[in-house]
Amino acid sequence: MKINTLKLVPEDWIIKDLGKNIELCYKATKGKGPKPFIFPKYIQIDEKFIEGIGLFLGDSDLNRKEKNHITYCSKDKDIANHALNFLKKYFFIDLKDITFTVQYRQENKGLKEEWSDYLDIPKEKILTRFSDRHGNECIHIQVNGAVFRKMFEIIIENLLKMDFMGNPLLRRSILRGLFAAEGNIGIDYKEKKDYVSQITFDLHRKETHIEKIITSCLDVEDVRHKVVNRENRNSKEIIIFNWNNYKKFWEIRLFDLCQRKKNKFLDIMHNLKVSCFLEDGYRKELFNQQKLKQKEIAKMINSWQGNVSKTLKGELGIVMEGFCKLNKRVNYPNPLDKLIKINIGSLTTLENNEENKQFIEYLYRVKSNQ
Repeated sequence: MKINTLKLVPEDWIIKDLGKNIELCYKATKGKGPKPFIFPKYIQIDEKFIEGIGLFLGDSDLNRKEKNHITYCSKDKDIANHALNFLKKYFFIDLKDITFTVQYRQENKGLKEEWSDYLDIPKEKILTRFSDRHGNECIHIQVNGAVFRKMFEIIIENLLKMDFMGNPLLRRSILRGLFAAEGNIGIDYKEKKDYVSQITFDLHRKETHIEKIITSCLDVEDVRHKVVNRENRNSKEIIIFNWNNYKKFWEIRLFDLCQRKKNKFLDIMHNLKVSCFLEDGYRKELFNQQKLKQKEIAKMINSWQGNVSKTLKGELGIVMEGFCKLNKRVNYPNPLDKLIKINIGSLTTLENNEENKQFIEYLYRVKSNQ
């Protein structure tokens, strides 16, 4: 799938053919006209392109129709780098047409060096500005040019009219970009272990077009969600609960564009309390082959003798870390084939079937190495 840029150019614009590219400009009603910009005649619609569109829908000032330039803002260096590479790869934007401004509240002598090294740009290109509104450093990437902004808006508007919901790669790519920009992982720190309480997309109350994109994608992915309007904060949240849904997010690599959010999710996932329920015959054989008393097994798997007794009777699951330890001692082949289901916390049950197999195998590998 490709975008034919030439077909989208407004009729009254000035077009200069450059072979594979076109130079675009338009006459101003008064004063000096805007500087021209070069665009590719065709733009390949692939995963990285759609991810970039998701980033700009979420974290740029596209909603500010009165502006002549487009600005992308992020506190995460890796997301900012994705946005910059998107502009350079798909729109041939030159650094001379971009203004980089880092806002900060806390003094950082290495600020310019850190951002220039990460983004691979000269530190002389980076401006700095103090702001007490931002808790973290954040960078503003501004493409200077009314022609680029207007054409960029037209391209996005036409792209969103295309039906790419049926293409899982593109559908998941725009979700990935929007989550990097607007997503949040809510953590409950009151549990014995830190726990994901919810995953949200946080939007301004007027961003109904973004809400529609996200909810349509979630519907196709069969991810249950609800939309909550926060009138007092001029915002709305698309809220997702339950590890049945978080598992699907992990499978579609929702967190991959932002390492900070990905690490936050994986840290929780790797330390989940997972209870395993085993086939009757295998469960009894596994415990008998340990040739240990119940009290000794309990100590080895960090449990209680009473819990081991209940597990043997099939009344209680065994924590996955304990399951891994017992299997290592007897070297039983393909132990997950004998697993019926797992419980994550007290709310989520996943059957050991084809749908959940990859996720369960991943958890087992992680727990085996802890």
